[in-house]
Amino acid sequence: MTTGGGGTGGRSGSETSSSRPTLRRLRSAFFLWRSSLRTTDMVVAGVLVILSLVLGGYLYDRATGVARAAFAEKARHLQLAIGDRAQAPVADLKVLQSFFEASNGMTRRQFRVLTGPLLLNDRLVYAFEWLPAVPASERLGRERQAQAEGIPDYRIWEPGPGGKPRDVSPRRLHIPIFYMEPPNAGALGFDIASDPERLATAEKARDTGMIAASPPFRLVEEVAGKESGPAIALYAPIYQEKDPGTPELRRAALTGFALAIVRVGALVENAASVADAAGLGYVVRDFGRQRAAVLAQRPAAANAVPRRVGFELEFPATIADRSWTLSVFPLPKAFAPVKRGAFEVATIGVLTALLGLVMATALRTIVRLRRQVEKVGPYRLVARLGHGAMGVVWEARHALLRRPTAVKLLAPGTEGERALARFEREVQLTAGLTHPSTIAIYDYGRTSDGVFYYAMELINGINLLQLVGFGGPLVPSRVVHLLRQACGALAEAHAAGLIHRDIKPANLMISVYGGIPDFLKVLDFGLVKDIGAAEIANGPTAAADPIDPGLSHDGTLLGTPLYMSPEGMSDPAHVDARTDIFALGAVGYFLLTGHSPFPGRTAIEVFAMERRGPPPRMAQAAPKPVPRELEETLMACLAFDRGKRPASADALDAMLEACAVEPWTRDMARAWWRERGASAMEAAQAERREASQALQVSARGRSRS
Repeated sequence: MTTGGGGTGGRSGSETSSSRPTLRRLRSAFFLWRSSLRTTDMVVAGVLVILSLVLGGYLYDRATGVARAAFAEKARHLQLAIGDRAQAPVADLKVLQSFFEASNGMTRRQFRVLTGPLLLNDRLVYAFEWLPAVPASERLGRERQAQAEGIPDYRIWEPGPGGKPRDVSPRRLHIPIFYMEPPNAGALGFDIASDPERLATAEKARDTGMIAASPPFRLVEEVAGKESGPAIALYAPIYQEKDPGTPELRRAALTGFALAIVRVGALVENAASVADAAGLGYVVRDFGRQRAAVLAQRPAAANAVPRRVGFELEFPATIADRSWTLSVFPLPKAFAPVKRGAFEVATIGVLTALLGLVMATALRTIVRLRRQVEKVGPYRLVARLGHGAMGVVWEARHALLRRPTAVKLLAPGTEGERALARFEREVQLTAGLTHPSTIAIYDYGRTSDGVFYYAMELINGINLLQLVGFGGPLVPSRVVHLLRQACGALAEAHAAGLIHRDIKPANLMISVYGGIPDFLKVLDFGLVKDIGAAEIANGPTAAADPIDPGLSHDGTLLGTPLYMSPEGMSDPAHVDARTDIFALGAVGYFLLTGHSPFPGRTAIEVFAMERRGPPPRMAQAAPKPVPRELEETLMACLAFDRGKRPASADALDAMLEACAVEPWTRDMARAWWRERGASAMEAAQAERREASQALQVSARGRSRS
């Protein structure tokens, strides 16, 4: 911010007075850059110059071969990227197929909740659809069901003359689009049984029990003249319980099809961006259909681009059971053989060495300056420690107290007063907790740029995820010792009307705290929800948020799926303290076995495993014997029905105390920290450094894109 008093007498006077400070700043910057120059920089620059002279002749002789090899490599990468991207919709559809079979039917709202995360994760899918197999006698009932679910104009139809919708013709079986996300009124109700080509694909998927891909087609909801290119449909058959095994039995057991609609052009374009296909042109056609319409091409008139001898390749590409032909060629002036002589290469090498020298020293200067001035309020940021659901955490030092501190700021890219209010609310709620196992809040405020932050104690320890990764599963006595400390922190939070919602091994840290070994701290209340102390006492009925209902239960998924309760995924707006009990039981299972009780790639997969029943018994999953009482306690925490879980953190603490396990004494804990603590801390610090470097690389990639 700049402040000032009276102005200058005229324009020229203003320019003269401002030019002198500018020159001083330039001279200061130059001297600061020169002080960053090192002897090693000069040596590296000299080596680069010599290498450029040596490589000049080699590049001249090998120019054509290198250009052809570079083109072939990029073309191969493009083919692999297309194949890889084509597998993503198939994998998503298999997840949806398994959930249909596991749930034995679902509502339109459930379909929306399930497909929403898949659409966010895979932008290549135009839409997910559910097409039930509807006998003619049930057609009117299905139409009334859709109307009752909020689609008042829903009817099953087929294209008439000119493509306009008309009532379906009499047939034994209809296969209409019943659910669609995102919904489109122009497609809902379309009976694919009226289209022989689409029906043939559906019947192939039904009889084989495999996902089948359709030939390219134009979407029925597109307006003539505004087509967005060909699309394909992936058909996954859904049977009453599971695949019965033979075509005859499959026809009798079929209940419908789950579909993923994919635009071919968007898929290939995305693969080209991932594979860095700069300089490449391509044409994609259906296999064996050279005269068929082009599925995707670059540039728009790809057939008019002249081809160079030896620089055109053809590859197969597959999606599900369908094959495409990918023709790749270089664009004009791309992959041209380098014909410059040794002198030109040497000149470029010298310029590159000088530029690299300037950039390296300039970056070093910038880093030095940032370390001097990067402050948040009275705190100087030292190093990035990690990031959570809402914020980025830094190691910091107070300007006067010199006390090791962790400072959390609103995560980069989070915008709006709604996010700021949620972040500030996290501080206010957490600051009211005083249990020793809850992270302590020192201070909070806003920077001069309006970024909200708060300062908390910095724990020099390792989280439970790192602990198991370092030494493997824990002995039962230590697990009980750690879980009981977490119960104490959660009991205070629940009594105050707060639930954590993101209990997981990475949010539970142990250290030698105040001379006490194996002291546990509960971290990151960034997803905390205020449900009121009255609700904790009276039951799971949802209460309104006294600050802002949208901040904590707006129906969005919050938390880590591997340790999230079933209700946290199926109905996140109405969770209670028992969601933390479930998560703590999952943490205990992880500590004893080395893996989560319900592993899965997505929230849908985890939820499907939770519905199937309890995880494998610890006698099979744990490498060390687990006492029966401890196993029964953790299995009770993992009950799908939350009414069967321990009613509170205090109740769970009492159950853990009653377990017949050998006590984990302070001498045992002190011996572990003396013998293995230093190695575990070094491994955790190395992991944090690698994660920080990966985060920086990712941030640079996002800034370039």
